[in-house]
Amino acid sequence: MLNFAGAHRLLFNEIHITLGAISVVLASVLFYLFLKVYRTQRSLYLLAVPTGFLFLTISYFFLFLHLLYPYVLTLSPSLMWVRVVTQTWGFTLIALSYFLSNKMQKTTRHTILDISGWSIAAVICIFGFLMLLSPTGLYGIYFDNILFTVANLFLLSYILFFITRKFEHTSGSVSGLASAPLAFALLWLGQFCFLVWDLDGGGEASLISSQVARVLSLVLFIRIYYLASEESVVVDG
Repeated sequence: MLNFAGAHRLLFNEIHITLGAISVVLASVLFYLFLKVYRTQRSLYLLAVPTGFLFLTISYFFLFLHLLYPYVLTLSPSLMWVRVVTQTWGFTLIALSYFLSNKMQKTTRHTILDISGWSIAAVICIFGFLMLLSPTGLYGIYFDNILFTVANLFLLSYILFFITRKFEHTSGSVSGLASAPLAFALLWLGQFCFLVWDLDGGGEASLISSQVARVLSLVLFIRIYYLASEESVVVDG
């Protein structure tokens, strides 16, 4: 019985690590693709999109490290703090880009390094502020994680609402972007599954579901990019 339980735990750990590695790779690809879009259009509101995915990539990378070293007591809480703060900041930047899309269409001289520098400073300030508030220090992340997850759900809900409203008022062909709500809905579902896991205090199915939903969302984002690129070539041609 113990051998079976040990093998079962090992299998789940391997699944988590594999999905974590896949998320890092896919998010890195998305950061590169959205950076290409920004370099082409140089729009101010588009600047936040690649930076947002950059911080999501950082978050998924630290999650991957956490999965590799879950039992190192001095390291695991630190990795979790960086993971949750950078993930929420990434979603914040993406939501900000949609908020600014109807307000600031002009080009900008700012670069990805500028906004990344400001974002890193903001993350450090948030991190320090939370450390001051947490009576348990680094280990407070295991209690405060729920608050970050709820914030992520709120940000993703805003993005979904904005995209849905935008499609309602868009004329012409948008088939390449029509899957965007589904992609963000999968990200939302992943956060919700993680919240269920966190509140329930266990349940491997919920935890794995959160990672699977995230991977599917990132794959769909990449597909959307190439579909949009093909439509752009057809229109230009």
